[in-house]
Amino acid sequence: MKVRGVTIGLSPLHLIVVAFFIGLFVFSYVNTKETAFLIWGIPLSLVLLIIPVFNSYSVGSQYVRLLPEYEEQSKRVRIKQITLAMLGKPVRVEGVVQAVKGTWLCRPTLTIFDGSAAIVAKKSVPLEVDVSVGDNVEVVGMVVRRFTIFGDVMVHAIGVKLVENLTPLEEEEAPKTEEIRIKKY
Repeated sequence: MKVRGVTIGLSPLHLIVVAFFIGLFVFSYVNTKETAFLIWGIPLSLVLLIIPVFNSYSVGSQYVRLLPEYEEQSKRVRIKQITLAMLGKPVRVEGVVQAVKGTWLCRPTLTIFDGSAAIVAKKSVPLEVDVSVGDNVEVVGMVVRRFTIFGDVMVHAIGVKLVENLTPLEEEEAPKTEEIRIKKY
């Protein structure tokens, strides 16, 4: 669902929690005939639905505002060039999607391979485009650690878009093929 150009996501987990509490309050009302369960319970359960929707809109609108700035400041890099020294720097990477996870939680995680290496790109809001394994994508985001204190680097994606063709690897970046010799004993 889009509101004012911002994609809003609501995971099935949120809906299950809200349905559970509404069912609990209705069950309590049926057993006790106390209307306070309905008067207080159902609006409070709906608040459990409103909070994640508001959060998704709030974060999504920040991403929409930040995207032009990131697109302007980011440098196109190969995945193998991304190191811990680049933490906090805006980058732009292209590659083929190898895996897509977390879309049902509205926190998509893409594994991207560009011919030199693979990296994880994670976004905190739903994707604006439908991405599947094998698609060519361009990710604009910031280099961060996967975990706060330790762990490998990943890209916190601000924008993800599909591209027709990937930028070819430079000659010095292309993987070198070596001749393999098998010794006979």
